[in-house]
Amino acid sequence: MIKFAMIFPGQGNQDIRIIKKLYNNYSIIKKTFDKASEYLKYNIKEKIFKKKINNTVTSQIEILIISIALFNLWKEIIGINPKIMTGHSLGQYSVYVCSKILKFSDAIKIVKYREKIMKKKQGCMNVIIGLKKKNIIKICKNFLLKKKISIACINSKKQIIITGKKKYVYQASLKLKKFGAKYIIDLPIKTISHCSSIKKIKNLLLKKCQNISFNNPKFLILDSVKIKFINNSIKIKNYLINQLCHTIQWKKTIDFILLNNIKYFLEINSSNILNKLNQNKINYFPLNIKNIFNLK
Repeated sequence: MIKFAMIFPGQGNQDIRIIKKLYNNYSIIKKTFDKASEYLKYNIKEKIFKKKINNTVTSQIEILIISIALFNLWKEIIGINPKIMTGHSLGQYSVYVCSKILKFSDAIKIVKYREKIMKKKQGCMNVIIGLKKKNIIKICKNFLLKKKISIACINSKKQIIITGKKKYVYQASLKLKKFGAKYIIDLPIKTISHCSSIKKIKNLLLKKCQNISFNNPKFLILDSVKIKFINNSIKIKNYLINQLCHTIQWKKTIDFILLNNIKYFLEINSSNILNKLNQNKINYFPLNIKNIFNLK
């Protein structure tokens, strides 16, 4: 049997047309949406399906629910367990639900609160393409030292995301463009995450989770900040909350999985945003829901 890693996205384009097809064809998708609507006390299906095809889903709750629905579909129809599970940023919440660390209802409760409190720290996130981390640090040294911006995610060798207040991210992006960045992409996100300046928000989230049960995982879970396997429920909880203030090390996460002799990566997503980051890696073989279920 093929060993594979299951990877969950934190944000990005969702092919709403694909989600609609799956909803109409598989009762497990409908059941998952219905459960989520019950917990939320509003119809999440209607909210998601109002979006245009390929619209960027920026709601944390919507991303979580779509991920859980697609995982449930995989489990019901295919049923093969992954060797490793990991998630990019918010995607780690989906990992926790799918590996039985968190109940679906508790994850919705936490993510709904996470989304609410993160709005208190307004800012933006820009994708920098074509510059290595060392060059970004060199060019943006003063911004980084004064904590005006932070490196939020290191997605690949030449794709890094910076975050901070809008004016500082804009200034830093101009410098990066001047010194060789091929592209600067403004993400449709108006909050700051994965930086040390939001410790107060992290503490609020920790307080919210005090009375929520975290169990030991049913699968092997890899943390995408520490690049460590985690199986202790207390550590698992701390890792999830602390990621809000630390850089997502996605490149190192994928490299670590490859070093563990796993070459296949199943992205639980209606699009293919994470696998595209590594499409040029040697011995990296992407799998996605769209192709597996023969959806066009």
